[in-house]
Amino acid sequence: MADLTPDQIFDLLNRPGPLWLVGANLSGANLSAANLSGANLSEAQLSRARLTDANLYRADLSICELGGANLSWANLEFATLVGANLRGANLSAADFSGANLYGANLSLCNLSGADLRDTVMIGANLSEAQLREAQLVNLSGANLSGAILLRVSLNGANGNGVNLAGANLMHANLREVTFDDANFIGANLSEANFGEASLCNADFSEANLSGAYLSGANLRGAILTRANLSRANLSGANLRGANLRGVNLREASLADADLTDADLTDADLTDCDLTGTKGIVR
Repeated sequence: MADLTPDQIFDLLNRPGPLWLVGANLSGANLSAANLSGANLSEAQLSRARLTDANLYRADLSICELGGANLSWANLEFATLVGANLRGANLSAADFSGANLYGANLSLCNLSGADLRDTVMIGANLSEAQLREAQLVNLSGANLSGAILLRVSLNGANGNGVNLAGANLMHANLREVTFDDANFIGANLSEANFGEASLCNADFSEANLSGAYLSGANLRGAILTRANLSRANLSGANLRGANLRGVNLREASLADADLTDADLTDADLTDCDLTGTKGIVR
């Protein structure tokens, strides 16, 4: 579709929907509060477009170029964004619930306060994204390396194999998540809540877990080499076969934890509570 003039865009937006805009060049267009419900915008050019408060309910944005666009407060419920490029877009407070973001590029995006519940994010790239106070549920296979997720709520989320290397999850709510085989290398997880979480074989090498709550967590086979777990609560945690070489457990609680076959070579257990701990030679 050829480039559209502002008058043509105005005319289109006032026609009965759903609109057919496949491949349309709408780069930089002002589509604020536009009703694009059910519209087909696959392969459209929407870089730097203004879509604040736009209604994109069930819209098709597959392989769409949305780099640098403003979609704050937009309604993207059940929208399809498979393979879409949203790098650097403003998605704050946008509603993505039920949307399909399979393989989408969300790197450097502002997703603060966004609703990502029940969103498909397999293979999505969220590196260096901002997700403060965002709501997420399914992150399996997603790449969130370097993402900013301060105080994010991921309670009960499924994130097997998620890449969170170098991410900032300070004070995050990760209670009862299933993040088996996840990559947390070098991540900041200070004061994060991992209560009753499943973290089997997850890699926390050199991560900061100071003051983290891991009571009842399943860390079987997890790698925690040189991680900082000072003041962390690991009471009742399953650490069978975990690699804890060089870990800092000063003033931490391992009360009633299971460390059978765990490697604690060079671990710092100064003032650590080992009451009822299994599988550790004292």
